[in-house]
Amino acid sequence: MVRSRQIIVPLVPAMVVPATGALFYFVWFPGTAAGHGFYAATKVFTLVWPTVAYLFFEGNPLSLKGLDVAKHIRAAPAGMGYGLLIAAAMLLLYAATPMGDEVRAHADAIRGRIAGWGLGTPARFIAFGVFLAFAHSLLEEYYWRWYVFGRLERIVPPAAAYGLAGLAFAAHHYIVLACYFPLGITVLFGTIVGGAGVFWCWLYRTQQSLVGAWLSHAWADAAILYVGYELTFG
Repeated sequence: MVRSRQIIVPLVPAMVVPATGALFYFVWFPGTAAGHGFYAATKVFTLVWPTVAYLFFEGNPLSLKGLDVAKHIRAAPAGMGYGLLIAAAMLLLYAATPMGDEVRAHADAIRGRIAGWGLGTPARFIAFGVFLAFAHSLLEEYYWRWYVFGRLERIVPPAAAYGLAGLAFAAHHYIVLACYFPLGITVLFGTIVGGAGVFWCWLYRTQQSLVGAWLSHAWADAAILYVGYELTFG
């Protein structure tokens, strides 16, 4: 039996490191070699830490026995459908509401950040966008839903697990958004991201699979990247 302390000790840094990393690579050292290094280190942490915690802090064995491939395949259509709905809603809000006007009003800041990250050509932006939408979203689902939310629901009531996981997921997004938008818009967009995180927690818990949440998340990221491309190169 894994004790609560074995879960809490590695879980606390997992909930704060992504936001702390975002301060380094997006606020304090943006577009610099140090900033790129902090970005890479943060992503390596998100890739490695859940497995380290699972194996060494919790003392679980490494095993793929009992992997239900059919369950994960069944999760795909709903995840794809939810993702397309979310992406369509986002693009509609961008195209036809004041939220889109607010984003376009800060296009210069967005273009400047994109250029600072070496993504100032369409080919580079598209290549990074494909990675971000499909590979990085899978990393985030593994990290935030499987590990952070999955551990929280073992030690706190469900409502608290949803709330804490959503807030931790939103935290680094608040920091990134604050680099582009004023406070009110940052809070609004960051809270929407947190709400999406709660939804993906629910989808993961309901399906007992990351596949649906991952596909939904991937399409949401694709919509955001489309907006970034349109603002930069459109």
